This record gives sequence, C-alpha cells and structure tokens, in this order.
Amino acid sequence: MTNDIVSTRFSRSNHTDDSSGSSLLVRIYPVNGIEPPLELSGEPLLIGRDLGCSLTLHDDSVSRRHATIEPLDSSYVVSDLGSTNGTYINEQRVSGSRRLEGGDRIRFGNQIFKYLSSDRIEAQYHEVIFKLMTTDGMTSVHNKRYLLEALEQELQQSQRTGTPLCVMLLDLDKFKTINDTYGHLAGDAVLIEFARRAKTVLRSGDLLARYGGEEFVMLLSRTGLDDAAQIAERVRVLTAATPVEFEGMEIPVTVSIGIACDYGTCVRESSELLARADDKLYVAKIAGRNQVQM
Repeated sequence: MTNDIVSTRFSRSNHTDDSSGSSLLVRIYPVNGIEPPLELSGEPLLIGRDLGCSLTLHDDSVSRRHATIEPLDSSYVVSDLGSTNGTYINEQRVSGSRRLEGGDRIRFGNQIFKYLSSDRIEAQYHEVIFKLMTTDGMTSVHNKRYLLEALEQELQQSQRTGTPLCVMLLDLDKFKTINDTYGHLAGDAVLIEFARRAKTVLRSGDLLARYGGEEFVMLLSRTGLDDAAQIAERVRVLTAATPVEFEGMEIPVTVSIGIACDYGTCVRESSELLARADDKLYVAKIAGRNQVQM
C-alpha cells in the first residue's frame, strides 16, 4: 500500500510474535502489494480522511473523522462517528459501538481491514497474507492472479488428457448505472452479493474469481459445453431472481455470460480461451443482456 492511500502516526511492524500481546489491523482492500500490519496500542485510534487523525485514509468515501477504535478490557471497540458512508463489521453497519472479535472484517467507506486479536496472532497473520495473495478482499472469491495460474494448469491437463475445459466470463449488466444511481458502496454490496450467489452453484473442483471491476470468471474443469450452459443459466437466474438489498434500497441486478470450451485440441494459450469467452460475452451484451451465449 502506498503512502498516498493510507498513513498513520502509529508504529507499523512486521513483528507477529504471539508473545507481543498486541492486536493488529491488516488492510485487505484495496491492496497494492503486501504492507506491514498496523499494531494497535493502548491508545484510542482516530480514523478518517483528516490529516490530524491517527490513521489517515486518503479516500473520498471516508469521512474526515470517520470512526474510532479504542481498547476495552482485553479487546477493542469500534465506534462510528456519524460518518457519511458508515462503518461496517462483517458487512453489518455499526450503530454506536461494537466490540471486535478476532478475524472481524472492518470497512470504513471503501477501505477494508482485518482485525487480528492478540491470541494466535502469528497464525492469523500468515493466513491473512496468504489470502491477500490469492483472494479478492472485496468479494472473498479468488483473484485474477490465482485464476490465471489455475487456468494455465487446467489447460495443460486438458491438453494431456483430452478432457473438456470450460471458461465462463460473467459481467454484471449496467454496473456503472448502479454505481451512479445508488452509490459506490451500494455497488460494492452488489458485487459481494453476486459473488455469494454465484458460489452456491459451484461444484467440487470449480473455481470462481473476480477478473476485474464487475467481471468474474468461472473455471469448470472436465466439463462439456452443455453442462457449463446449465451452470451458467443457474447463475443467471439466481442473479436476476431477487434484488440486492442495501441500506433500505432494492437494487435489481442481471448478468450476461459468455462461455468457451476446449477439449485439449484447439486452444494453445489460456488467453485464447478467455478471449473466446469474451467474444461470446460481447454477443450476449449486444443481444440485450441478461443471457448466456456459448
């Protein structure tokens, strides 16, 4: 994370010895590489956009004085300070104050942190770092880096064995309009809920990843085109069936899906399979959206 994104007057340390007795905050979204964790002290932590805050977050979604984290007994308490976009713990808005538990996910505007309690701190920290390398912090599905590595391995397996491999490219329809109409935090809620719904159709061995923005990829090994089409249709129906609820608003959402399949004989590069799925996604978009093309 670069200094123009977040700055703090509290000490940052790579020290994660269980004997330190300190709790940590680790930034998980958005991320730009791995940064040292923020060690919480016995003093209150004032969080906001203002340069006078203990933890300054340079993000317009964060209020000038957004929230505080204060020690209480052997734990910490988060209090929202009437921020515009709210403080959330595990995607539940904080009203007043809330005691933190180890592993809690804390959101200030668009900034998301993981709270690690002082017990088992080293194990928790290494688990978070591994997830940062493989998982999208916003939606909790795999990230693009992990997807591309997995796709390369699956394609090589398909070429050796002649078994089918399908790639499904999923794009939320008119997502910019959602952000413009309901706000970017509502857009984030849509991404999180879409990922949750899409994960419910995954079978053992399937992979779902956020490809970028409002685009996701589902990787289906040993799966032919007909089976992939059925899975895609289930995702499409689940997405459109129920609006996403956020802050009392109901946000209708649909998804367009493009599918490409290879049996280890035609596609030589993983980028080619993705490009074929993208071509079919484009067909779905120009044909009216909210549909599957393969």
